[in-house]
Amino acid sequence: MALFSTPNMCANVPPPTSLSYFTASLSVFLTLLTIPGNFLVCLAIIKDPFRNLKTPFNYFLLSLAGTDLLVGAVMDPLSFAYHLYEALQINAVDIKILHILYFILSTASILTLAALTMDRYVAVASPVKYKTMVTSRRAIVTSVSIWVVALGFSFIYFKLGFISYSFIFANTAVFSTFSVVIFVHVGILKRLRERSKYWRDRRAVECTESDKQENRNNLINTKKESKAAKALMIVLLAFFASFTPACVMIYLLNFCSRCSCLMIHWLRDLQFLIVLCNSGINPYLYAWRLPQFRRAFYKFLHLKSRGKINDTTITSTQGVGKPESQIAENLPGQYENISSV
Repeated sequence: MALFSTPNMCANVPPPTSLSYFTASLSVFLTLLTIPGNFLVCLAIIKDPFRNLKTPFNYFLLSLAGTDLLVGAVMDPLSFAYHLYEALQINAVDIKILHILYFILSTASILTLAALTMDRYVAVASPVKYKTMVTSRRAIVTSVSIWVVALGFSFIYFKLGFISYSFIFANTAVFSTFSVVIFVHVGILKRLRERSKYWRDRRAVECTESDKQENRNNLINTKKESKAAKALMIVLLAFFASFTPACVMIYLLNFCSRCSCLMIHWLRDLQFLIVLCNSGINPYLYAWRLPQFRRAFYKFLHLKSRGKINDTTITSTQGVGKPESQIAENLPGQYENISSV
């Protein structure tokens, strides 16, 4: 049977020294890239300097950033040490530690992305019920459950080995998440377009001043949700850009019976590094696009903002004839405390 045979035959063939040094060097770079961004995201949500970040959506972001932070603080340094020792032909780091951490953190990361997508769908599809359906407590319980599943699922690796388990991982966790995320996100964008068109049409119809104000508020809320959906979409695109070539490489590892051991070693390291790279770029893709996070980052880094954050204009547009507490109640999801910005 050709499946898994060639890669396993190459397990006893050492990789070229140049590849080991390349992987070790890139691991150092990923450490420096991954830790600062994800640490800032975690710090912003935990410290919450302006009391507007402790929402269900952001608790899922905290779980994602925490997972990515572990990648930068544990996985990347371990990868550097292992591949450096590999180049020096010193057996000091057990590869199984690196592999099990890789699968646990990757599984937790992709399941959290699925949870984030579902959170946005509920916020868009049922904005009135969102606060009762998706609470901070439920978000935390869901995040803990994701970690339990990631831990339990990943330990099958010890039974099957890296190549075989990576094939199962690609065909279960990755592809199922791909399908769910694409289907749900298309639904989110469709709902947002419909809602935006509805409130624009309502503004064109003559009505009372209070109705006009309500239409303006609902249109602003829709724009806010669109901004969150776009930030999430960029993260999902990065996820696809990382895991798609990684899955292609996993298939080659399992089915390429004519591949040389040199190519097998390159495929192993590259698919590993591509997935690690995704953890490094995530916070720069979503956190800096969300005004509340930017404001918290400016405070922590003692930087001066170049201008007022756009969301501060909400209080001026929404606040006509309404107290801030009432305005805040109209904003679902991560924007429920936007009036405090």
